[in-house]
Amino acid sequence: MPIFSFVLWFLLVWASGWFAFPFLRRLSGHALPDGGLALGRIAFLIVWGLLAFWLGHIGVPVAISAVLYLPLAAVGGWQWWRERAVLQTDVRRRSSALISTEAVFMCVFLLFFALRGYWSDTNGNNGEKPMDSALIGTLLRAQKLPPENPYSAVARLDSYYIFGHLETALLTRASLTTGRWSYNLMCATLPALCFSVLFSLGAGLTRRLDGGVFVSGTILGLGTLQPLFQWFKPEGIEPWALLRGDLEPIRRLAFFDVSRPLPNAINEFPWFTFNQADLHAHYFDFPIELALMSLAWAIFRAPTERLRVALLGMVALFSGAQILTNTWDFPAYALGVGLAFLLAPRDKNDSKASAKLRVLKFFAAMVAALVLASPYLLGINTAARGPSPLPQPASPLREWLLLWAPIAVAWTAFCAWATFRFDKRWRWGLGVVWVLIIGIAIWGQTTWGYPEGLNGHPQPTPYSVWLWFGGLNPARLVLPLILWLGFLAGLSAYINRGVTRFLPCLALAGLFAVLWSETTWAGFLGDPNYLAFDDYKRQDTVFKFGLQGWFLWGTAASAGAYLTLRRWPLALQVAFVPFLLVMGISSVVDMQGRTRGTDPQTGVPWETFDSSKRQNWDAWGHMKNSERDAATWLQTHTPPDVNILEAEQKEGGDYTVYTRYTHATGIATIIGPQSHSFQWSPNQVRLKRRNSETGQEFFDRKAGAQWEEVYKRKGEARDAFMTDKSETRLEILKRYNVRYVVWGELERQQYGEESYRRLKRDLKSVARFGFEQGDDPTHSVEIFEVPGVG
Repeated sequence: MPIFSFVLWFLLVWASGWFAFPFLRRLSGHALPDGGLALGRIAFLIVWGLLAFWLGHIGVPVAISAVLYLPLAAVGGWQWWRERAVLQTDVRRRSSALISTEAVFMCVFLLFFALRGYWSDTNGNNGEKPMDSALIGTLLRAQKLPPENPYSAVARLDSYYIFGHLETALLTRASLTTGRWSYNLMCATLPALCFSVLFSLGAGLTRRLDGGVFVSGTILGLGTLQPLFQWFKPEGIEPWALLRGDLEPIRRLAFFDVSRPLPNAINEFPWFTFNQADLHAHYFDFPIELALMSLAWAIFRAPTERLRVALLGMVALFSGAQILTNTWDFPAYALGVGLAFLLAPRDKNDSKASAKLRVLKFFAAMVAALVLASPYLLGINTAARGPSPLPQPASPLREWLLLWAPIAVAWTAFCAWATFRFDKRWRWGLGVVWVLIIGIAIWGQTTWGYPEGLNGHPQPTPYSVWLWFGGLNPARLVLPLILWLGFLAGLSAYINRGVTRFLPCLALAGLFAVLWSETTWAGFLGDPNYLAFDDYKRQDTVFKFGLQGWFLWGTAASAGAYLTLRRWPLALQVAFVPFLLVMGISSVVDMQGRTRGTDPQTGVPWETFDSSKRQNWDAWGHMKNSERDAATWLQTHTPPDVNILEAEQKEGGDYTVYTRYTHATGIATIIGPQSHSFQWSPNQVRLKRRNSETGQEFFDRKAGAQWEEVYKRKGEARDAFMTDKSETRLEILKRYNVRYVVWGELERQQYGEESYRRLKRDLKSVARFGFEQGDDPTHSVEIFEVPGVG
C-alpha cells in the first residue's frame, strides 16, 4: 500500500474528531468523559455524507462532494480559534479521558490494519467483499445519485442502502487514493470508531475509564458460547486437554461456525464482523448505532430541556443516516433513544403537559430523520418481501442460550441488584429460575429442538404452541424467557433513577429486537412458513436484529455487570469465569482463522500463521499481474456512465470469481452474479400493486419480473461474446452503452477461441497485457473498444 494513502487517510479520519470537538463538547461533554471526541468523528462523517447524499441527488458528482471536507474542517478550526482559551482548559481537564480515547482509536486501527494484511483481497469467493468493492467503485465514479448499478449496465442502483459505501468513496477521493487500497483502510477504520465510541460511552455510564475498557471489551471483543457445542456434541472435540495445556481443542474448532449457533440463521457478533471484513450495510451502521446510544445517554443526563432538544436534533441527523445505511436498524434504536428521552429526569415544576410535549418533540425528530432519508425511501425499488410472522417456536433453547445466556444472566443479576438490592428472596428466586432453565437445556441434550420434519430436518411447530408447555419441549421456553427479561427491564426502569433507569431503556430496545428476530421474517429467501434446516431463511432477520440486541441489550448488561459485580453472589461471579473464557476463545479462534487465511490465487487454506503470506493490503491481491494492469487501465480510460462487458457465469453465480473487473473498479457490466443482481433489481420498471392482488402475490410478481430481467441480460451478455452476427453484437453492446469488452482467462474458458476471433473481426483492440516474452499466455488480457460508444 502506498504510504501516502495510509497516512493521509488516517489523518483525515483522526482530525475529523478534533474538528467536531468544539461542538460535541457543548452537547455531550456532561455525559461523556472525552467530551464527545470519539462521537465527533462519527458526527463529522455523517454530516459530510448527508451533504454529499443530497447534493448527489441534485446532480453533483461524488468527486466534488469529497472536497466538502475542507469547509467542514474550516468551520471546526474557526470554532477552535474563537473558543481557544476555554477549549484548552477543557482539554487539560479531560486529558486522561482524551488520551485514553485516542489510544483506543489508534491501537484498534493499527491492529485491524495489520490483520487485513493477511486476508486483504476482494475475490469473488471471499464473502460479500466483491459486491462491496463494486459499490465503492461505482460511487467513486458517480456523477449523480443513485449511482449506476454495477451489476446492471444502464440501470440505477435504487434498491440498496449505499450510505456507508458513499462515506468510503468520499474518504477515498479526499485521501487521493483508489478503492484498491481504501477498502482495507475502511476495514481498519470501522473497528477503531466502534471501540473508541463505546469506550467513551462505557466510561460515561460507569464513571470510570476502566469501566469503558470493560464495556467495549466485552461487547466488541467477545463472541458466543458456540465452541461448547463443538466440544460436547457426540462426535465433538474433547475440551479436557485444555486443562493439560494442550491447545488442540482450540485449533480444531471451526472458526466460521462460532457465528452460527442458531439454526436457519447467521448470528454474527461484532468481533466476527470486524474479522470477516465484509463492508456490508450492517457493518457500516455499527458506529452509528453506538453513536445513537451515546446520544441517548447524553439526552438522559442533560441538565436542561433546551440541551435535550438540541441533542434530539443530532439524533435526527444520525437516525436519517442510519435509515440510509441499514434501514432495519432504525426502529430499535429509535425506541431506545425515545425511552431515554421520555424517561429522562424532569424539573419539579414540569407538568403532565410537558411529558406530552416530549412525545411530540421525539416524533418530530423521527419525522425529520425520515425527511433526511426521503430521496432513498421514496425512490426505493426492491423485490424484497415485507415482514411476515414466523411459525413458532423459532429457536431451540439450547442454541438460544449459546448465543444469549451470558447477557441474559448478567442482565438478571443487574436487575436483581438495581431493583431489589439483592434481597435474599429475590436472589434465590431468580437463581432458581436460571438453574431450571439451564437444567432443562442440559436435559434437552438428547431430546433437542423441533419435531422431525421433511427428510429428518427440524420443522417448526405451529402458533398454537406458543404458550403451551405440554411435553416440556425446551424450544417453547424462548419467547416466555425473552418476555420475562423484558419485564425485569421494565420494572427496573419504573422503580429506579439515574443510570439504573437508563440501562433498562437500552435493554428494552435490544430485547424488542431479539423478540422481533424470533417472531418475524423479512428478506428474499423463499417462503417463511417452511424453514428447512439448510435454507437459512431466517438469516435476513436474525442477522440484523440479533446484532441490534447484542449492542443495545449487551451494553446495558455489560455496564450493569460492571456496576454491580462486587455485589453478585460469589457463586455467580465464579460461574461467569468459564463463560467469558469460552467467549474469548470464540474471538481468538475467529481471528486466528482469518490470519491463517487462504491463498488468493488458488483458494487453498494456509495452515500456519506465516508473515510471508501477507498480501500487502491489496484488495486486488487475487488478480494476476496482467489482470491488475487491465483493471488499472479500465479505471483510467473508462468515462463515467460508460460500461464494460466481461464474462458472466452461465449457471448460478452468487459468490463467484466472475465479473472481477466490475468488482475491482465499479464500472458497470451487463450482468453480475445472478443472485445479487436479482436483489439489486435490474428491472427498472416500477410495478404497481393491482386492486385484486394480495401482498404476497404482488411481491411474487415483482420477483418474477426481476428474475426475467436477470436471465434476459445473462443471455444477451453471452450473445455479445458468442454470436456470429456482427450487427447483433454491436446492437447489444450499444444498447447497454458498453465501450470496452474484456477478453481474458475466464472469457476463454466460458466462450472459446472462436468467440475471440469474432471479437477481433468486429471490434478494435486497444490494450494488451501479459503478452510479453516469458508471460504465461493463459493469463493474458486484451481489451476491445466498441465503435461509437462514449
